[in-house]
Amino acid sequence: MITSEEPQTPSEYQRFSFTYRFDGADWSIEVPALSLEEARERVRVLGFARYDGDQEKRRKPTPNGYGSSTWFRSVMRSAFSGQNA
Repeated sequence: MITSEEPQTPSEYQRFSFTYRFDGADWSIEVPALSLEEARERVRVLGFARYDGDQEKRRKPTPNGYGSSTWFRSVMRSAFSGQNA
């Protein structure tokens, strides 16, 4: 488990790209993390993600696009699109 004594800021995160095969096609996601080890751990726990609703209806734009946590949720939701909870 990744732990930290001090909270990290979004600017300290790197984006790591992961590709997987589904239904005969390759799909990629970017995972924000402080290290490759942490990114791999985040990918491992995706099976425990919960469905929170339709992202298109919940997104709130900001001047720089979407906030980093919203961005991450968007990536995770799109990875699970079409699945019902």
